[in-house]
Amino acid sequence: MLAQVTFGVADYVVCGLALCVSLTIGLYYACSGGRQVTTAEYHLGNRNLNFLPVMFSLMVTSQSSILILGLPAETYLYGFLATLTGLGFLFSYWLAARVIIPIVHPIRITSVNEYFGLRYKNNSVRILTTILSFTFWFIYLGIVTYGVSTAIESVLGLPVWLCVVVVSTCSMLYTAIGGIKAVIWTDVIQYFIMITSVLAVLIQGSLKVGGGLKVLQVNSEGKRLDIWNFSLDPTLRYTMWSCVIGNTAKYFWFPLSQSSVQRICCMPSMKDAYKMFYIVAPLMILTFLMAGSMGLVAYAYFVHVRCDPLESKFINNPNQILTIMVLEIFQDTPGMTGLFLAGLFCATLSTVSSGFAVISSMTLQDIIKAKWKNLSEKRSTVASKLTGMALLLAKIKGTLVRLAMLVMTIPTAPYVGIMLYSIFCTSATPAGAIVGGIVSLLFYLWMAISNIVVNPPKVEKILTPAPQDLCFSNQTEAYNASSVYLDMTNPAPAALEGFNKIYGLSFVWFDLIAIVLVIVIGLITSRIVGAPKEEDVDARYVLDFTEQFVPYLPQKVKSFLSCRSTIPKRRKQIKAEERADNKEKLVEVPLEEKGRNNDNVF
Repeated sequence: MLAQVTFGVADYVVCGLALCVSLTIGLYYACSGGRQVTTAEYHLGNRNLNFLPVMFSLMVTSQSSILILGLPAETYLYGFLATLTGLGFLFSYWLAARVIIPIVHPIRITSVNEYFGLRYKNNSVRILTTILSFTFWFIYLGIVTYGVSTAIESVLGLPVWLCVVVVSTCSMLYTAIGGIKAVIWTDVIQYFIMITSVLAVLIQGSLKVGGGLKVLQVNSEGKRLDIWNFSLDPTLRYTMWSCVIGNTAKYFWFPLSQSSVQRICCMPSMKDAYKMFYIVAPLMILTFLMAGSMGLVAYAYFVHVRCDPLESKFINNPNQILTIMVLEIFQDTPGMTGLFLAGLFCATLSTVSSGFAVISSMTLQDIIKAKWKNLSEKRSTVASKLTGMALLLAKIKGTLVRLAMLVMTIPTAPYVGIMLYSIFCTSATPAGAIVGGIVSLLFYLWMAISNIVVNPPKVEKILTPAPQDLCFSNQTEAYNASSVYLDMTNPAPAALEGFNKIYGLSFVWFDLIAIVLVIVIGLITSRIVGAPKEEDVDARYVLDFTEQFVPYLPQKVKSFLSCRSTIPKRRKQIKAEERADNKEKLVEVPLEEKGRNNDNVF
């Protein structure tokens, strides 16, 4: 029988400490070092930060309450195959490392959108990508903040608006005053708090059920460990193909986004940037596995107590499955429920603070400095801090999650397509990038709106729920929270007919189609308006596909596949010239010091 559990004093203390630590770190970096008085220090840590904390910050930026609450719910309903969507992160980061790092690190930019101004020598494409970036971050931050707010509302009874204000104010303060250093170091602390809370839930939940083997046995009997689904049906959300291919395209935005570019540019060398991307990818998989495992533990626990909270209507929101289990398993352990909520807070704060830092840097570079090019360093830094504070008033609240899951990635697919088109197509033109991006955006809008409005019959099958025979009998009220992103109606799987076959396409595949559309439409448009000659394209801003992804092929084969492109040769010449210049600078100083030492000897 399930019962509502209260939040104790120890739980409040643990949550309060998590918030205080974040604010303290922000104040420390506001008053230490260079005191964040230059834009280079405020946004990029003077481009000389340590590899390890930046790596953890990069990883935790893309983790949030959506992952901690949403993935366990998806695993609970659809099985462990939902967890393998993390493979998309793995491949997207590994592939993107060969795309974004060799472009943005050498040119020393602050905002990723600056690249488009350099690539096309005008700001038309830069304006479009800036709008797409802003749109994504505002929607994403709204969803993340609202997600943790509904969980807190269900436990503490606090109104959603108050939770939104607390989370937003805390992250805004330490980001605005401490800059990227505060964001990175608070991310590190918040990551370990989050992981500790997840491990506590996994261990305690497993012990309540009877051990890890019992959890696996129960989930195996409930068909939640059947992951080998190789169906070619594109309407299914979870297949091995959609997890690997579809989600790689969907998550490709993250390594190309401003938050990742900021951390790439914080690294003192490209070697450190590559190492960061290659290590972050498998660590992300580990986090996905842990989050998905909480869904398995939740299912095993509710089978053990023989009361499914969704089927019994104790809760209406599947994202509260994990919260209900945590309240149950830790009801006799003071402070542990608070640790779980602190982990949720930290997952949200890390994403929101990084989002504030991203929007602040884009506002400065793509809007303020684009208008006032001669703005001094001091005034630029003040403008960045004021922008971070003003974002509190622009937070998006109260979004519907099912709508948001479709809408959130609408701006990202055209953005990724424009980026890949600009980097790998030497014939790319501003007209091609803009037309391709707009067509891709319209396609995504059409598919998302049609999917919502037409609402084609569901073909995804929710697995058998836990038993309900020992549920409470006198339920007077359920935990009340708005649905975050999953509609719990469970009609029998139906065959799709007519336009429903199109509108019923799983949103996992929207991004891949939209990216391909940008490149195809862009190339056609460039052909019509007149593409530039390859020798007229600055080699610093383009890459050769074969050189980046199949570098070990024989030179003749690579030359043939790249249509005898001169880009690899020209890029090598640029690197050789840069190394020679750096070597001369390094040699001059030691020679002068050696001369002074010889004078001292005599």
